[in-house]
Amino acid sequence: MKAARITAYGAPPELVEIDPPETQGDWVPVEVELAGINPVDIAIASGTFDAGSPPLPYTPGLEGIGTTPDGRTVWFDVPVPPVGSFSERCLIDPSRAIELPAGVEPVEAIAFGVAGMAAWLALEWRGALKQGETVLILGAGGSVGQIAVQAAKLLGAGRVVAATRSERGRERALVLGADRSVGTDADSVADLAELFREATEGGANLVIDGLWGPPAEAALTSIAFGGRLVQVGNSTGKQAELSAGPLRGGQVSILGHRNFFAPREVQADAFRRMCAHAAAGRLDIEVEVHPLDRVAEAWKLQQQSPGRKLALAP
Repeated sequence: MKAARITAYGAPPELVEIDPPETQGDWVPVEVELAGINPVDIAIASGTFDAGSPPLPYTPGLEGIGTTPDGRTVWFDVPVPPVGSFSERCLIDPSRAIELPAGVEPVEAIAFGVAGMAAWLALEWRGALKQGETVLILGAGGSVGQIAVQAAKLLGAGRVVAATRSERGRERALVLGADRSVGTDADSVADLAELFREATEGGANLVIDGLWGPPAEAALTSIAFGGRLVQVGNSTGKQAELSAGPLRGGQVSILGHRNFFAPREVQADAFRRMCAHAAAGRLDIEVEVHPLDRVAEAWKLQQQSPGRKLALAP
């Protein structure tokens, strides 16, 4: 069968022919229809991911949509190593699979897995968003950020401010329902903090941070008393300089988030609710599908932060 393979850390995947995996114990094969591409796949393949990287060689891909042996169409994650979802077939734990609700196409649903849950769970499960609160989304131009802008409104936010580097991303955020969109480039952290403070009308109650680095510093400087920052990604950098006093004086909370740590029933509920909102026209995300035999090109595009969800079709 066809599969992508990482043969060296930091190198793009290449298409190869491998033997299809067979049923092992409780694991069952799934025929992959779509495989989601995510920034975390790039990070894992770098060999420097903080949670570790698999031994070489391996097939990347943490999520996909496919057909189980009993004929169900499901979203799945964490395929059994060493064959991930960038393949025609992989092994999964069927007890973790989430069946696609009626009325939602796989090309829509793939966005509500890793990316969608990172947004929805960061807001609701980790960030404990309350009705009427002000939310600041850092990295609103990416797929997680775009979903977060819409999800914040759906979950009851009173004001949503989208922060992203690109003008296209800022325009897109307004179309998706943000009350204000701002850039993340400024002469200093202090200037950016003042921009955030003005845009949020006094400081955000909840920050969803996909950037870290100076934007996170600015967000924490301008955050409202008792505010929370949920850290979901670090596309701007792995380090940030934080002053201790304002964190204590402002009763500020910094909360790390990874989807993996949410109970599976919480993940499944979020996935189904996002699918329902999409079917009703309340949640929109652009998905771009590439054939598996062009995996190297899609990989490179993901590295460039394309501003849309990318997927592979075997």
